[in-house]
Formats: sequence, structure tokens, C-alpha cells
Amino acid sequence: MRNSRKNVNRFPSWHSELEKAVIENPPVVIREGGVIKKGYDDELDELRSISENAAEYLIKLETEEREVTGLSTLKVGYNRVHGYYIEISKSQAEKAPAHYVRRQTLKNAERFITPELKTFEDKALSSKSRALAREKHLYDELLELLVAAANAAPGSCQRHI
Repeated sequence: MRNSRKNVNRFPSWHSELEKAVIENPPVVIREGGVIKKGYDDELDELRSISENAAEYLIKLETEEREVTGLSTLKVGYNRVHGYYIEISKSQAEKAPAHYVRRQTLKNAERFITPELKTFEDKALSSKSRALAREKHLYDELLELLVAAANAAPGSCQRHI
């Protein structure tokens, strides 16, 4: 391992790319993710952010929608059957904006969805698996880069790989 580390330092472009891409102490297997550094790939960062910050987004959306609509009983929530929704009490449901699409009727409330919330739902429900797939793709690209570079300089690396 020490010899491999010395060889990586002899090839600054490899070393630089690995420093940018891989966390300091990556897990042994990639299947759970957590190998690629934050900031290396914008798409991966966005997918991770959606997955990690869904609750914050919903709180922010609820606050904004209450302010815009003036509906004091408005709540944003999620359940496994119907997904993400905006819930408004029956007494205020008729004041729902035109872009709210009715999703479910309850005894004391109506649940709606908006195009913005539907877009978030589509992203949020698939973000974790898409992030893992994106990370695996980036990892594979790094491996291909290293293999191609090692093959281009066989005398320098063959003994240590």
C-alpha cells in the first residue's frame, strides 16, 4: 500500500483527481455510497441535498404557502399511500388557489398537490437511489481513468498494482 501511495504521488494528475473526488477514509464497499466528496459533482450534491433536506424544504414550503394564501390551517405533509400533500381544513378548502389540485378528501380536511410539490415529490422519492447510482457511475469513471492511465504507463505501475 505504501508503494502504491508513492506511485500515485508520482502521477500528479491522478493524485489531484482522486483528492478532489474521494473522501479521506472511504467505506470498503461502494454499495451504500459515501465515497465521493461533496463538491465533486453538482448532480450528486443536488440529489444528496434533496434526500437529506426534505423536511426543511417542506417546512419552508408550508410557511411560504401560508403567507401567500392566508390560509391558517394549511399544512404540508407526507404519507406512503398518497405521497406529499398540502392539507387545508374543510372550512378553508374553498379558498384554495386555482393551481392546487385536489388529491384526497378527508372528514375534516382536503388534501391538494401543486406542480411544484409534485416535482419535489418525484425528485425526493427517487433521490436516494439516484444518488447511489450517480455515485457508482462517478466511481466507475474514476476507475476507468486510472486503468487507462496505468495501461498507458505500464513500466511505472505494473509492479505495484
